[in-house]
Amino acid sequence: MLRWLIGGGREPQGLAEKSPLQTIGEEQTQNPYTELLVLKAHHDIVRFLVQLDDYRFASAGDDGIVVVWNAQTGEKLLELNGHTQKITAIITFSSLGSCEEKNQLILTASADRTVIVWDGDTARQVQRISCFQSTVKCLTVLQRLDVWLSGGNDLCVWNRKLDLLCKTSHLSDTGISALVEIPKKCVVAAVGKELIIFRLVAPTGGSLEWDILEVKRLLDHQDNILSLINVNGPFPIFFLLYLSCS
Repeated sequence: MLRWLIGGGREPQGLAEKSPLQTIGEEQTQNPYTELLVLKAHHDIVRFLVQLDDYRFASAGDDGIVVVWNAQTGEKLLELNGHTQKITAIITFSSLGSCEEKNQLILTASADRTVIVWDGDTARQVQRISCFQSTVKCLTVLQRLDVWLSGGNDLCVWNRKLDLLCKTSHLSDTGISALVEIPKKCVVAAVGKELIIFRLVAPTGGSLEWDILEVKRLLDHQDNILSLINVNGPFPIFFLLYLSCS
């Protein structure tokens, strides 16, 4: 279940006509927010929300489905079915083509050890990748290099055509829990209590192959790192790290 909240009491114009979606009661008298809509489509915990464009967003979670919603009315637009277990990561990636023909691709990873690429406009499965030896726990797109990365027990680099460009060796049985891009063609991977910085090496005149090199390991945390976020500021690089509670 998704609850649509706004910090005020005024209802946006146009929502009043969508009465089938409005199932708001008065049982939450202490709620400081005004619930506009309760969106019901999922059958288990919703863990991910991702914006597709100015008009749509997608939700995903433990029921293994992705639902695309109208961001203005809360109307359910599409349901993406294909995974057999819970979804563990979701990202968006613009497809190839002219500016007029571009549409949004949705990439989902699951505990069923697959990654599915979806057409976000039609819910069509574009392609399924099922060569993983472990669950992919995180996905990230490097727009400047036009590639995307999957993190499980190893780190893999893929192009838009879903060709595997390069991968690391086995990193850990616990797997990569989070990825974040940093400058100079680098990414940081959270692996258990460690942060590992990798640099991507794109093909040059002397080499036609991609490579991924380990640059440094940071060992300052006492517990598993669950997520990473890149923070822009006056200093070169710094991160916010959220640790699991022991």
